Amino acid sequence: MSAAAAALAEQGIHADSDGLHLLPPGQAKASAELQEECTEFLNRTTQFSAIVADFVSVMESRATLIEAEKLRAIGLGNRVEAEPETRKRKALEMQAPPAMINEKKAQLDRLTAQCDSLARVDAEQKALLERLTNNES
Repeated sequence: MSAAAAALAEQGIHADSDGLHLLPPGQAKASAELQEECTEFLNRTTQFSAIVADFVSVMESRATLIEAEKLRAIGLGNRVEAEPETRKRKALEMQAPPAMINEKKAQLDRLTAQCDSLARVDAEQKALLERLTNNES
């Protein structure tokens, strides 16, 4: 070691092929290695953050699809549960028209009989009125 290097070393300044340093060569080397490790760790952390962001994005899109399918399944389940009641209602609707038709036929028969009866009464009254008119003349 030269005298100048020794004088600088006494003052806490170390000289080597890379220049002047405030840290001793062992600490400077360890510091450089730590800096490299920190840079590498930062790069890996950045990559990990990107991977996590992609994963979260994929999971959110999957969650949306799953929620849509879940709602569709609930809707189909509700339709399945309501199907027996729907079939009963349709069966009653199918039975109701024949009953209604029979009721309307019975009403038609009653009204036809009443109309015939009223027509006979009308004819009898006209005949009676005709006889009375002929007797007066």
